[in-house]
Amino acid sequence: MIDKLPEGKLNNDLLKKLFLDINNPNSKNPKIGEDSAEIDITNNNEILVSSDPITFDTDNPGGFLIDICSNDIFASGGIPKWILITCLVPLNTSFEELRKSLINLSHNATLNDIDIVGGHTEVTSAVNKIIISGTIIGIYNKNFTKKQKIKPNQDIILGGLAGIEGSKIISSKLKKFKKEVKILHENSKDLSLSIKKIALCATKSGKVIKMHDPTEGGVATALHEITELGNVGCEIKFEKIEFVENFQKICTLLGINPLGVISSGCLIIISDSENSRKIINEFKKNKIPSSVIGKTTKKEKGNIIIKDNSFLELERFDQDEIIKIF
Repeated sequence: MIDKLPEGKLNNDLLKKLFLDINNPNSKNPKIGEDSAEIDITNNNEILVSSDPITFDTDNPGGFLIDICSNDIFASGGIPKWILITCLVPLNTSFEELRKSLINLSHNATLNDIDIVGGHTEVTSAVNKIIISGTIIGIYNKNFTKKQKIKPNQDIILGGLAGIEGSKIISSKLKKFKKEVKILHENSKDLSLSIKKIALCATKSGKVIKMHDPTEGGVATALHEITELGNVGCEIKFEKIEFVENFQKICTLLGINPLGVISSGCLIIISDSENSRKIINEFKKNKIPSSVIGKTTKKEKGNIIIKDNSFLELERFDQDEIIKIF
């Protein structure tokens, strides 16, 4: 076996070895020589498509990719079904290093009933670490009514804990504040970046109007994005937002705003006020933290956050706060 992978496309023998780790229950496995994947979408008039890369430093890029890509489909009221993978590999990488990343990806795909139907793998000097990107395809959840309209005076619910992804990145990479980082690691290590359970619980109620997944820029930026989509404003109560335990404390030590830190693992949900209780009760049954954190308002009122009895303009973070500390 080759110790280090040569530059260029992976040869067919190595690709075949990678394909052995893929076990699609619902689709054909990828094959050498096929230029595209065939997907059976019988009985589905519309599909959902999204794409994301894993670019931050992590020991498990393949495992994270399935969760991050799936979150976009779940947040859209869908169920992820198929994924295509592009994997860019730096020079001097061994086959076993590559295979380890993709085994984790295959394992997580199988757990989530997602078929890996194709993609591209290439060794290139253009990257200095393994970069994995996924294009994921899903179908609508039968419990979700699409194309509902966001209007003023609807409830804004946060399902799950804010700051999960930020906590994991900080606790794995930050070298100072060792005591606080250790506590944060213990509090976040078993928390998932996947919003699958949150989204399925919310849509089960049949009362969801819209959902959005807070990623780069955190909860604050996600609120700006969903209000812009609905052409509305919002009024948010800071104390109603539940963060990972100790996350706010370490953000204060680092001088960063917790609302602007990457927050995959929670979900913003819009619903009519009379239906919010049904959604919250569904979360309680499944032991998912949740609360109504505010309301939509008329667009001209802007996006406001109430903190310490002060009405403040909700900041937007086009560059994630976590960039400041690395």
